[in-house]
Amino acid sequence: MDEIDLDWDDLRLFLAIARKGGLAPAAGSTGKSAATLGRRMLALERRMGQELFRRLPRGYDLTPEGEALVARVAELEARIAPLAAERPLATVKVVI
Repeated sequence: MDEIDLDWDDLRLFLAIARKGGLAPAAGSTGKSAATLGRRMLALERRMGQELFRRLPRGYDLTPEGEALVARVAELEARIAPLAAERPLATVKVVI
């Protein structure tokens, strides 16, 4: 199997769209515009060489490949979340 260069942010956005069922609903929770989310998902699908969503008039539906990816990415998310929670946030002070 060929190695695919994936970005965690793209996978996080993919999960949001899969969970919310479309670009517009996911835009609110991700802080990205629907247009940006659409572009990012098209780029992700190209990199993976798979269609992950069926684009419907009223939202996005996962393909079987998308469903398999959701399971894998959700597992990664569950493993990453505790690491992110443990990491202390740095405070940055800007003096003008």
